[in-house]
Amino acid sequence: MTEDRPKPQRPKAVPATSPATRIATLAVVLLVLVGVAVALLLQDDHRPSGSGPENPVTTVPPPPTTEPTPTAPPPPPTTSVPPPTAPTTCPTPAPVQLTVMTFNIHYGTDHRGRVELDRIAAEIRGWDPDVVLLQEVDKGRPVSGNLDQAAVLGTKTGLNHVYGGNSRNTGAGPRGNAILTRFPITSATNTHLPMAGGKELRGLLHAQLDVAGVPVSVYASHFDHRGRKARRVQAKTVVQQLAADPLPKLFGGDLNTGPDSRPIAILTGAGLGDSWAVGSGKGATVPADRPGSRIDFILHDASFTPVQAEVLYSAVSDHRAVWTRMRLQPRAAC
Repeated sequence: MTEDRPKPQRPKAVPATSPATRIATLAVVLLVLVGVAVALLLQDDHRPSGSGPENPVTTVPPPPTTEPTPTAPPPPPTTSVPPPTAPTTCPTPAPVQLTVMTFNIHYGTDHRGRVELDRIAAEIRGWDPDVVLLQEVDKGRPVSGNLDQAAVLGTKTGLNHVYGGNSRNTGAGPRGNAILTRFPITSATNTHLPMAGGKELRGLLHAQLDVAGVPVSVYASHFDHRGRKARRVQAKTVVQQLAADPLPKLFGGDLNTGPDSRPIAILTGAGLGDSWAVGSGKGATVPADRPGSRIDFILHDASFTPVQAEVLYSAVSDHRAVWTRMRLQPRAAC
């Protein structure tokens, strides 16, 4: 008996595509391909030139224009500004040491009336002062040898000199004050003081000195020897004269009055200091052989500081001399 086997079936026939269908399908494919190509072309048109992985865009090009491209103005030039510095200080000048003396020379005569200018000059040289204020200095008077005593003493001491005479009488030369100094004398004046009932015409001799480059005023005087009122008026006149002088000042001479008197109070009350503040003892100057009274002074303004003061014996005059060492503090120039 034979086993019935199934008969192989023929594959079903695929319906044949019509020509119209094939043409439509082909048209669709072509349209798709054309669309893809157009899209690719449009992308290439909008890609910036030079772009790509190897040339990345770093700047945006300016828009095209027919006008000149504006540019930023150049930066202003820079100026060099020095760094701030600390304010400059005004240096204080170094102090100047000088020695000053006042000496009434009694017309250059000794107690016998003999003219002894050589001995007076020797005493001055021995004390080695920088500035000397002299009183009772004659010029052309018979009683004192008809000499120009200031000029003679200047020559014999080797010091510069200036003279101020005060006599008003005729037939005889003047009697007055003199200043000797080793410093240059740049100017000098002599002012008569009020007599105010006094017995003799007195004066105030002023010399401006160049002390190591510092202008300094030095005054010498001899107050009236009899009238108290005259001495007070003369002291007030001296204060007025010195107050008008802006320079460092020294004033001295035979003031014919004691340290506790009204004329001295007028002078010290105006700001003048007494150099004998650094002296020892009473400071008496007359009479020369046995002094008991102090009537000779060296006064100073605030520019000076006395550091030493002495009374010096004279073998010729009837006065002893007063000598002081001073420290001058120049004012700052700025």
